[in-house]
Amino acid sequence: MFRQEGDLKLKNLFETFQFMSKLCPRTLLPSIGIIIMTSISASSAPVFKLNAPKEYFGDPKTLNLLAASLAGDLAKARQLVAEGANPNEEGPRSNPNNRLRLLHYAIAANNPRAVKVLLAVGADPELSAQGFGRSFLFALTLKNVEMLSLLLDLRPIATLSRDTIDYLLFDTVTDNSPQCLELLLKRGAPIDFRDKSGYTVMMRAIDAQDYEMAEWLLKQGASVHIEAKGGMTPAYSIQYDLQKFKPGSPTYNKVLHLKKLMEERGAIFPAASPEEVRAKRTKG
Repeated sequence: MFRQEGDLKLKNLFETFQFMSKLCPRTLLPSIGIIIMTSISASSAPVFKLNAPKEYFGDPKTLNLLAASLAGDLAKARQLVAEGANPNEEGPRSNPNNRLRLLHYAIAANNPRAVKVLLAVGADPELSAQGFGRSFLFALTLKNVEMLSLLLDLRPIATLSRDTIDYLLFDTVTDNSPQCLELLLKRGAPIDFRDKSGYTVMMRAIDAQDYEMAEWLLKQGASVHIEAKGGMTPAYSIQYDLQKFKPGSPTYNKVLHLKKLMEERGAIFPAASPEEVRAKRTKG
């Protein structure tokens, strides 16, 4: 279910730290400043520990622009941009793998006024940073719902590229971020938006065995009549999963409950296999 594109470096990085945190209560990447805190809750937000701005940016104009933004000084920020400061600067340049842009720094600092100033002077929240992805995805991976909400205030769903919407929606599954998913749908993201394979978020949630998220999406109106490019359907996914679990077990009962909800919404069981779906397409 993972997509092999640049923004996934962020996901892979955090997964590495989550694995390492099982061995050590706190795992640190000194050059960038990420700390993943262990928690009994899988959905707990990661913590990003920022270093000083000079650890990321060396150009005086960039540092002055960041300082003005953090202070909420829009007039000063506009003056600095007019004088050549780049609101999309990325650093540290000495690190070939993981860098922040000014907007990422403002998000990690949890500074709403800095985000507002930077976007007002030209920062692009859809622009990826090396290793850390787009600013939108950075806020989502940190599970900072308030910051993601602010970004969507300033750049509504209707203005975003298809790629950005794709990353945001489907990474709520891989990052276990139901609150971010709810926010995205409330702001207008299509519930049956399809990824490059034709899967919907509900189908990816089933793949991830996040049956609570799948049920929530179903109750919000997610379609049970989707056919992915390879012929997979929500009904067949559930039918397949039922065969994996012991009847009467808690997980089996969750899947069985989801099957019943799908039937109430028109899904047909036994469901056609992907091979059968593809054969039917071929016949026209």
